[in-house]
Amino acid sequence: MPYVMFLAICAIWGGSFILMKKASLCYTPVTIGAWRVIGGAAVLGAIWGLRRLSATERVTSFDKKWLRPFSLVVVLGFLWPYCIQPYLITRDGSAFVAMTVAFNPLFTILVSLPLLGIQPTPRQMIGVGGALICMAILMADGLTRQIPLSHILLGLSVPFGYAVSNVVIRGWLKEIPALDLTLAALSVSLLILGPLALVVPVDTEPRPDQWWIATTCMLALGVFGTGLAMYWFNLLIKTQGPLFAGMVTNLVPLGAVFWGWMDSETVTVAQLGAVLGVLSMVTLVQYGSARPTSISVRPDVAAGD
Repeated sequence: MPYVMFLAICAIWGGSFILMKKASLCYTPVTIGAWRVIGGAAVLGAIWGLRRLSATERVTSFDKKWLRPFSLVVVLGFLWPYCIQPYLITRDGSAFVAMTVAFNPLFTILVSLPLLGIQPTPRQMIGVGGALICMAILMADGLTRQIPLSHILLGLSVPFGYAVSNVVIRGWLKEIPALDLTLAALSVSLLILGPLALVVPVDTEPRPDQWWIATTCMLALGVFGTGLAMYWFNLLIKTQGPLFAGMVTNLVPLGAVFWGWMDSETVTVAQLGAVLGVLSMVTLVQYGSARPTSISVRPDVAAGD
């Protein structure tokens, strides 16, 4: 089951970048972020409500010790990436921006060492190191296409934020069920992004025929890319650890490059070779590394380590 969930997240997030690009035809990055959290919160709220009605879900009492780590997760795992990625995609293309998130596993290892004291295995180090080399090829290709260094650094800030967020969830918030945690983070994000979206002006003049495409893509991004996929991702963090879950981001560029190519974005031989190399490194790290999830009364509570 962890591998099925892993592949489902890869497929959804691989297509999320082209959805952000199409949504940007009519909406600002902040508006896209706001509607992402609206769609995600609506889906997960419905799931949570159904569980409550069937007596399989109980309310989790919020402990004040969770306030600081939870705030960090909201900022680095939701608010920042949901606004920065659409901003970069409109300027540098969806495929290239998606490639930057593949640094997540490397950052996860670096962050896990001081915060969790987790030592990666030799196989994990080889796999992540190999993936880093492939990512360096991709980044070099971006520089040759005149992508500003500031944009590359902004792009890298997203996987770094994700890595910190994932490690914090594993280390300090694993007592909160994945569904409750994701729904709460989306709800708080909405309280911040919603008002901002109302005051940020639109800097484009879309054609009338673009509204339905942009709106449909934005809704799909919220329901699937933000709601379901983020819930499954947090569940993987809790049950399999942040590195296993974080390796999702090494496969995301495969789908993003394909959809970018379909949308007439530049895709080079170097990019294709690099993403195939990433795929082999992910296989090396992930094969046989999933741990069985213990079955308990509440299926979204991670087994204790």
